[in-house]
Amino acid sequence: MNKRWRFYAGTVLGLAAVLCPVLVAAVVCGGDCDGDGEVTVTELVTAVNIALESSPVAVCVPVDVNADGTVAVNEVVAAVNNALSGCPQADTPTPSPSATATELPTFTATPTPGVVAVPTSSAELRTWLQAGMYKSWTAESATHPSAGPHGATVRTFLNDTVLQSLAAGNTSHPAGSALVKELYFGGNTVQLWAVEVKVQDDSAGGRGWYWWEGASSGLGDPACTGCHAAGRDYVLTPFPLQ
Repeated sequence: MNKRWRFYAGTVLGLAAVLCPVLVAAVVCGGDCDGDGEVTVTELVTAVNIALESSPVAVCVPVDVNADGTVAVNEVVAAVNNALSGCPQADTPTPSPSATATELPTFTATPTPGVVAVPTSSAELRTWLQAGMYKSWTAESATHPSAGPHGATVRTFLNDTVLQSLAAGNTSHPAGSALVKELYFGGNTVQLWAVEVKVQDDSAGGRGWYWWEGASSGLGDPACTGCHAAGRDYVLTPFPLQ
């Protein structure tokens, strides 16, 4: 470890030692590893370990703010600031003109009989995921290496709406289509999820999809749509399922 990093690590850990355990909640927050809206002492230590290359970025994806696969000094500083001052509030995404509401607290439409409605508010969705409400959906046969920025090992579940649309060869999927990707980060336990839910028939350049991955969530999240635009109506999961 060079002198610069010794000094930096010591400074960050010193700040972490005096932090109050209860911090201000937010929707999007650099350094918020578990997406609960706050940056804790433990998460700061994790950020420093990633910056020192003692841990992989996969253990705390949100600390890598610019998504370049590494954690730089400014990104750890941002995490420290979020811990000290509280996480910044994210702007509320604006739906396309074809959307019928300006807010989406919960998506309740069920275009296909028997489809489980997926919440589109971050807190409710986390509870829904932790309860395993998606487990009855059709899934890939096993975990496999991730082809994108979602950790080392993943497994995707598809609800009947998007499954039937993919089977029909549709180029656009109907509202109510939903996918949940379990993120394992190389272990055998689910550490996080990546979710996409279509809230209107018009994809509207990705704004017709609600995206969620812990600290990052919202309609048309550019971090998600930029990658998923290459898929069939923003669905990248290979089909037929492997």
